[in-house]
Amino acid sequence: MNFTRSFSSVVVLPLLVLLASCADTNTDPTYPKATHLYFTDYSGRQVGVVDLNNIGTYTSLFDANDGLDTLAGLTIDFTNDHIYTVEETNNRVLRLNLDGSDSPTVLYDEADSVSMPTAIAIDVQNKLLYWANSGTGQLKSGPLAGGDASGSMFSYREYIDYCYGLVIDNRNHLLYFSDLGDQASIWAARTDGTGSRGVLFGSSILSLQNPSALYYDEPSTSLFWADEGLQKIVQGTINGGTLVLYDREDGVTRPDAIAVDRGNSMIYWSETATDPDTGAKTHQIKRAALDGSGTPEVVVDGVESYGMVLRFANQ
Repeated sequence: MNFTRSFSSVVVLPLLVLLASCADTNTDPTYPKATHLYFTDYSGRQVGVVDLNNIGTYTSLFDANDGLDTLAGLTIDFTNDHIYTVEETNNRVLRLNLDGSDSPTVLYDEADSVSMPTAIAIDVQNKLLYWANSGTGQLKSGPLAGGDASGSMFSYREYIDYCYGLVIDNRNHLLYFSDLGDQASIWAARTDGTGSRGVLFGSSILSLQNPSALYYDEPSTSLFWADEGLQKIVQGTINGGTLVLYDREDGVTRPDAIAVDRGNSMIYWSETATDPDTGAKTHQIKRAALDGSGTPEVVVDGVESYGMVLRFANQ
């Protein structure tokens, strides 16, 4: 593990002040434990779920027989039992039933200017979806029920090249999003689409090159990310410090999706590597201790996941 400190002078100061003022000061809280892990499988064209008490196997909820294709980002509304996901090459935003029943519902598609959607996040309280429209370089939003998709967030500015990480900080009304393309950084912007973005972690720090999926941990006001290019699993705090939890020495190859189970002190991530010479694939979901100690173990093999969500005992 390596600990480095970094701070970008181009961070929007009001965002940092807001985040610092809202940090959780509770000590020794009891966190719920994860019981299941839901994931997308890009090349397998499916959404599946793993019982974390029975790793090594999974249940497919929806697949190509249901008309699914190249699934990337994933978010879940456990209150209303709905899964939301995006099809990167099929240009659709979908709603699925959590129990695997009925057929997928198309909420937004090319008629709504959906173009190469790669990440998705949900604001249950305000009944909104946000997604990364990587094909146009924009962040978009729309009602959970479907309808008119917003094309005017941040005055149509192109904020992303290729984004697999998009999460919401509901307390501070902020979106955090990553970019693993030419604008490789982790950014913050307001959920109402006003103002401008600010850099939280830039490519100048040694533990960021091609950040993929993100996980926001409210208790510690930390962002966790998987870095494809550096082959690292990283924790970054809002004050600019970064901690490398796992890297290639721990068998990390091409990490993408990520999730944190604070109740069990575990972190989960996916591996999506394909050897360019032999074609051999390392398509797995792994987990390891949240503090960066120990040896990662395989949760499930043979899935290429760019989106995962944990279900906890209180959900």
